[in-house]
Amino acid sequence: MVTFTCPKCGAALPVKPGTQLAVCSFCGTPSYIDRREALFFYILPFAIEETAARGIFKRWTAGPACPKDMEASASVISLKKEYFPVFRFRRTVDGKEQVFSRPARGTLLPGMQNVVIPPGDMLIFDSTAKAGGADVLHPDIAVDTYVPELPGTPIDQSLVYFPIYELKYRYGGMEYDLVIDGSSGRISVTNSPKRSSVSYVAVMVLSFILGFLGVLLGFLITPVFFALVIVGIFAGKILAHRVVRREKAAGGTA
Repeated sequence: MVTFTCPKCGAALPVKPGTQLAVCSFCGTPSYIDRREALFFYILPFAIEETAARGIFKRWTAGPACPKDMEASASVISLKKEYFPVFRFRRTVDGKEQVFSRPARGTLLPGMQNVVIPPGDMLIFDSTAKAGGADVLHPDIAVDTYVPELPGTPIDQSLVYFPIYELKYRYGGMEYDLVIDGSSGRISVTNSPKRSSVSYVAVMVLSFILGFLGVLLGFLITPVFFALVIVGIFAGKILAHRVVRREKAAGGTA
């Protein structure tokens, strides 16, 4: 709950999110609440339990972008259940409402620079809010830090405690970090083991062979075989693009 000051008597004026008009309980003076500069506090409950988070990680290690033996070889070192502070800015840009999010705490964790906060699931963060065993990380960045860089005009701004699982794992003698979104199960990574590019190389070699055969047969037998050159080039591009797209889909962010 945000506290304003009564313009007449100076008494504290506690205001709940969504309030547009508040009446002072001491002098009865009504006050219009300017939500553009107030900072409201919310918490987004976990929708993904710890067991499910481990399952999400396990399925990710079996994905096409990870090494083939990663599912069996990767081991979880630690799994932290946390509420990470995020500033949420609602602004009007070119006549339309847009929402921006920025980390309220200095971090190198992947995926925290532009968190997607689902609408409608947030609860007011006050003394009655329950963390459910998660560590509540406190902000160390002022909200004013981001305001000058944001486009448009403000509607309101808030601090949202966002649910995440910070997971550390070991694979191939190396340690890696990733973040699992506690509301959607989305995985964010920066550096992770990658599957060998053998499939990509194989596709390119095949297209080269087709092209070479087309040139050779075109000179020795008939120019019709020059068509193999074109087939090799286009087939190589299409198949290589599919390989890269498949690996990207399961790579950096899942």
